[in-house]
Amino acid sequence: MPEKRILLVGGSTGGHAYPLIAVAESLREKASGKGINLKLMMLGEGEFLKRAAEENKIPFRLITAGKLRRYLSSESLTDFIKIPIGFVQSFWHLFLFMPDAVFSKGGYDSIAPGIVAKLFFIPVFAHESDSVPGLANRIIGRIAEKIFLSFKTAEKKFDISKIIFTGNPTRRNISRGDKNYAREYFNLKEQRPTIFIMGGSQGAKAINDVLVSSVVVMAKKYNIIHQCGENQFESVKKDIDTILKEGTREYSAPVEVYYRLYPFLDEKQLALAYAMADVIISRAGAGSLFEIAQAGKPAIIIPIAQSASNHQYFNAFEFSLSGGYLMEESNLNRESLTREIENMLKPENYAKISERIKSFATPDAADKIAEELLK
Repeated sequence: MPEKRILLVGGSTGGHAYPLIAVAESLREKASGKGINLKLMMLGEGEFLKRAAEENKIPFRLITAGKLRRYLSSESLTDFIKIPIGFVQSFWHLFLFMPDAVFSKGGYDSIAPGIVAKLFFIPVFAHESDSVPGLANRIIGRIAEKIFLSFKTAEKKFDISKIIFTGNPTRRNISRGDKNYAREYFNLKEQRPTIFIMGGSQGAKAINDVLVSSVVVMAKKYNIIHQCGENQFESVKKDIDTILKEGTREYSAPVEVYYRLYPFLDEKQLALAYAMADVIISRAGAGSLFEIAQAGKPAIIIPIAQSASNHQYFNAFEFSLSGGYLMEESNLNRESLTREIENMLKPENYAKISERIKSFATPDAADKIAEELLK
């Protein structure tokens, strides 16, 4: 049985980790069908990436990565020291594993492994999720054999001869949640619309703040599933607890009955939340947008006001062309949010928006990438 070794590399957020897992799923399936003995390893920095690898039984190796800052920062010296350490670690891990191919998901964690792979004459394949490529992928793109893109607008930053349009890899089970079971799981059994607020793996403070200020009004009409981010959970929980303790019973009861707060949703929980949702509120990370599209749910997209190269705004703009609603953070308030939710839920709008959003999905992206990596 022929053997194939593939190294997966990426940053420490969900936007990097989840597409890597999606590609790993496809690689395993396709390698099995082709009679290939597949060996995977994941390389990167951060507990989030490590946890994702371990949950999917992928060996993980930690490296130190220095961020390439284009501005003055007190952390610049520390990052400068980390960069050569990361190169030494990458050299060691690649030497021991000696992959047949490296799949890079971007992020500054991917630069050292990508360059070291090139020194070993190992082909590098890169994937760019965003409509505006990040600095790390622009560097890796120079040495990559192939560059997979989610958005056509990103092509102008790369050698056109290397580009393959795939869309963004999404995990297989993310759109397979059962709505009836979701009602039981979240204990939201009343037949009323469900709003799913998704803060991403790191949370979204502006969205959390507006949601907390709106929760009493919204809970009178909707079920609410709120994933606020692990680093903001205690703050949001404190605000919600204050509403429950200090409000009158009539005032706070809907929040207690119809609102569910989570710091983080694992893959199974997220699939259930997507199944349960009627409207989704989210940041504009590419991973979230393509998952929402695969679920086919109307969505209000609120890009981070100051993302690198304003990439979240441009992601959201592309998504809005397929039916999503782009709401800039400067326009985000209780009135604008509830107004757009009501507009999306109108019977004459809902089905049309849902169908348009489904057209944005690329459910075969991971399979396309896996085929190229196994050639």
